Amino acid sequence: MISQAFGEPSLQRQGRLGMITLRKPASINAIGPEDIAAITTALRSAVADPAVETVLIRGEGHRGFCAGGDIKRVHHMITSGRLDQLAAFWSEEYRLDHLISTCPKPVVSIAHGLSLGGGVGLASHAAYRVVTDSTRMGMPEVLIGLSPDIGGLWLYSRAPGHTGVFAALTAVHLSAGDALYMGLADHYLPDDQIDTLIDRLHRLPPAEALAGFDHQPVPSWVAAHRDAIDKIFGAHSVPEILALADAANTDAPDAYAVADAAVTALTTGSPTALCVTFEALRRATSMATLGQCLEQDLRVGQHCSRHPDLREGIRARVVDKDRTPHWQPAALAEVTAADIDRFFEPIGTALHLSDW
Repeated sequence: MISQAFGEPSLQRQGRLGMITLRKPASINAIGPEDIAAITTALRSAVADPAVETVLIRGEGHRGFCAGGDIKRVHHMITSGRLDQLAAFWSEEYRLDHLISTCPKPVVSIAHGLSLGGGVGLASHAAYRVVTDSTRMGMPEVLIGLSPDIGGLWLYSRAPGHTGVFAALTAVHLSAGDALYMGLADHYLPDDQIDTLIDRLHRLPPAEALAGFDHQPVPSWVAAHRDAIDKIFGAHSVPEILALADAANTDAPDAYAVADAAVTALTTGSPTALCVTFEALRRATSMATLGQCLEQDLRVGQHCSRHPDLREGIRARVVDKDRTPHWQPAALAEVTAADIDRFFEPIGTALHLSDW
């Protein structure tokens, strides 16, 4: 058994399984630079150990797998001018996501409860992605003035129809059924069967261990509202999406629910982040690899760290919690094409992905 100090992700080997556990349940396993380093070390150790045939990534506590990056740490890095340190943090995180996606041994993730932002990166790039009754998965970045990163737009760009646009711009929490429908997960099991699955993984390959759990249909709100989502979020710009949502037939329950979610999100999130996210998602659609999307994520993220909206968004939602961010500019109509294009120009640290 290999273990680390309490609070840091740990690796434990039992039978054929190497289990990496996120161990900060009080913060829903939010990850900082030291956690990324520890998970990376644990993953490499598991791959190097000939006794380990399967790697499992899971989170401690009933509240969730991983609530994402430590946003307060990000805010402190920005306000203290340590933008290079922030870029290094993101670089290491994206390298880890890529290592998970290319791991020579099968990686299983169990994304129970809240699995947001960076948590999606740890969960949805695995080979076997498990969701449960309690799963609430999503990319909430536009609400704090950031564009979804960790390759989230790579995943969203390959979701059915325009559901990925819907999820990216509304920051919606997706259920297990939604995650399965959108291709963010592969397998479902009830929360009370997690320990049973882990016990089976000690003895069996992932495909055999998971056999028999996917025995019931899992409802998806996104699938049920697909027609309305495609009609509204199939527009050619964020202002056009908002206009379609405003004009939607509110007598139709499905259309009303989608339109309401659109209006709420597009009048709450950072106008700049929303427009940049829409363009980043459009570009991700034509990318050939996850690595290309991660490179774009780092470039866009560094521009966001230099834009006033990210500092202000974190202040309003996480630090002061007054939920009244003062965006610059304040309206979608004020965000120009030139403003958006600048977020995709080379800047600062470049991403160099690690190989196995």
